[in-house]
Amino acid sequence: MAQTATKSNDAAKAPLPSDSEALSDQIKTLRADVASLAELVGDIGKRRGAEYKAAGEAKAHEMRDRGEQAMRDAGARVAELEENARGQIQANPFQAIGLAAAVGFLIGYVGSRR
Repeated sequence: MAQTATKSNDAAKAPLPSDSEALSDQIKTLRADVASLAELVGDIGKRRGAEYKAAGEAKAHEMRDRGEQAMRDAGARVAELEENARGQIQANPFQAIGLAAAVGFLIGYVGSRR
């Protein structure tokens, strides 16, 4: 029994960490956790940013291709209309001259009223 009393006295004499030391240790742990969380959030942001960038570049490429196709279609349509106009002018030259004169007169009349 004497030994048991000595052991309990030794345990009572062992220095216990003070509240401020325990709090300091918890703050250090919390800081490390926050730092790792911030790093994780940053990695997720970079990954998503790269995904969005790739998606944006793909969409831009698609839109550019659509625009180029629309320009080709418009050019073909203009060429077709030009060919039709030439055919109409060759088939009815006097009507084409009269129409051109009327359009010129109309433009001149509207322009002189300003």
